[in-house]
Amino acid sequence: MGSFSCLTFNDYPIFEYKNSYAQEAVDLLFLPQDYVSEERPNSSLNVLVWGDEQQQKKGSYTFKGFRQTAKVCRQRLEIYGISYSKAKKEFEAARIVAKEEGFYGYPIHKLSYRKYLQEIGTIISSRNRDLDVIVNGLYGNITDSLITGELSIVGQPYTSSLYSILSVIPDDAIVEYDLSEVIGNGWVNETQALDITIEKIIVLTEGRTDVEFISSSLQFLYPHLYHYYHFMNFDDFKVESNASALVKFVISLAASNIKHPILVLFDNDTTGILEMKRLLSVRLGANFKVLKYPDLKSVKKYPTISPAGTKKMDINGLACGIEMYLGSNVLLKEGKYIPVRWKAYIEKENKYQGELSEKAYVQDVFRKIIKSGHESDFSSIQLILQMMFCAFQ
Repeated sequence: MGSFSCLTFNDYPIFEYKNSYAQEAVDLLFLPQDYVSEERPNSSLNVLVWGDEQQQKKGSYTFKGFRQTAKVCRQRLEIYGISYSKAKKEFEAARIVAKEEGFYGYPIHKLSYRKYLQEIGTIISSRNRDLDVIVNGLYGNITDSLITGELSIVGQPYTSSLYSILSVIPDDAIVEYDLSEVIGNGWVNETQALDITIEKIIVLTEGRTDVEFISSSLQFLYPHLYHYYHFMNFDDFKVESNASALVKFVISLAASNIKHPILVLFDNDTTGILEMKRLLSVRLGANFKVLKYPDLKSVKKYPTISPAGTKKMDINGLACGIEMYLGSNVLLKEGKYIPVRWKAYIEKENKYQGELSEKAYVQDVFRKIIKSGHESDFSSIQLILQMMFCAFQ
């Protein structure tokens, strides 16, 4: 008699493995800090099996495995490019192949992605895993097409299948990978289970402070996604920090044929946009995503200083360095917004380049907020983070 591992979504078991487990699922959905080892009553072993429920035993057992919410697991898939539209597209492609190969008696090509999601949602919420009841009863032949693939159809990519399942359960539903039996009976080493492979997304920016504030905000607001990103180390390696140097560095990486996902972020100012345009004229690999910081509604009438005097104007695309994204409260000093000062005229863009006049002050205030964990206006930095999360979709 073998030992089994099982991935459960909202208490519904899918992807059972005998004497092993799906390393790919762990790599995609979990981090080492999601690992749990805890005593549980045997009643929690009341998981579904084909036909009826497993017999309950008295006492307790040690649960060993991974635990996270559906929302977090879904977000982790999304930052690597899995989305509703991609999952739908891949489902439809698999459906066509399944029809051509004649895998199902049911006309699988008529099964829409929306109907598919409805079906698997109903199955999970009802906790029904009795094959006869599912096929001949409530769900009919449509569900018969899903059973052999563990709520997926033949040819459907594993990532799309996981994303689809995560899409039909509540955000706070628990996703667990129960490795208790396979670890307890010696089939899987606990250290081996914690050896999770992550292909980190490399984030390249114009300067050191961009790295500091984006990474610290990411860790503060989204600790469950922080470990999926790797930021350039400007300090230890004395990397040149400006938009032009960033372009040269990215071109060098592209020439080396690097395969890692790379996210290149430019400031939303005159120089940043000029250099971003230059980089976009170069043929980069699909693993490169080149973006600028998003426009801000809050700076459409922002105070600026020039030799001609003070004027409120839209500084999007002209003077939005990272400091402008650290929060409206951080940009205030003695009740007034710290102004932007116009500097060099960029002839190629026919625009001036602007810069916040008291950058060091704003930076120090934000550092204190992050260090203390106090409430603040993170709405602008959230725009950058959300852009990063969706970059590869």
